[in-house]
Amino acid sequence: MNAIALSVDKKACVGCSFCVEVCPTKVFEWSETDHLPSVADAAECFGCLSCSEICPATAISHEKLPLSASYHHDRYALDLAAKSGTPPHALNIPNNAKMLNEAIRDLGVRLLSVASVLKQTLGQSLPSVGTMAGMSLAAQLPRYQPIRTLEEACEHVTKTLAPAWELSFTVDGDALTLSVGTCYVRDLCIQEGIEPGGDICVLFYNYLAGYFSKISGKRPRLIASTPDNVRCSYSVKLYG
Repeated sequence: MNAIALSVDKKACVGCSFCVEVCPTKVFEWSETDHLPSVADAAECFGCLSCSEICPATAISHEKLPLSASYHHDRYALDLAAKSGTPPHALNIPNNAKMLNEAIRDLGVRLLSVASVLKQTLGQSLPSVGTMAGMSLAAQLPRYQPIRTLEEACEHVTKTLAPAWELSFTVDGDALTLSVGTCYVRDLCIQEGIEPGGDICVLFYNYLAGYFSKISGKRPRLIASTPDNVRCSYSVKLYG
């Protein structure tokens, strides 16, 4: 695989040093003389895009960046692409176990970098980003039958997020308990040596809460959470 060609447009750079601080492999070096970053070790770049995501001046570019494999895709979108004449290989869909595992790991690294960037730039507003993303997904996914009850909403969410997440809901009046068995985010945390319950878990829960809120008409408020390496649980109070 060709090395990623990484560059900084120093004319566009505003000297914020965010790229130096966020890079997990210390690719950049900061100059105290001209107050600008430089690429000190390009070979260490693995394409997480943390630097370009956080750069306020879009001064960082990556060339020869490998195309991410689309292992979780919408069949309608694929069919539409096929009708438009897009060749199948251009969609980069995994066709064997090795390619699938590489795609899953690639997605995980990017999710971790996005969570880190959002935390640094938004701080306490991180949960709101997850909530808005979940509500946006609920508005875009088609549903042919309206969801009339809370139980139907729970069932719909469970089916939508399977098999990456194994969810089970228990409802008692306005109290809801969510139990998470199989969890892609947890597997990613364990793989990367990260304690469950961090920034990416915060994003996941609020993404789920936003999706659930949009389709159920209820406003969930998190009361307590118990992250775990095997099964996580969330205690929620519902309003509305």
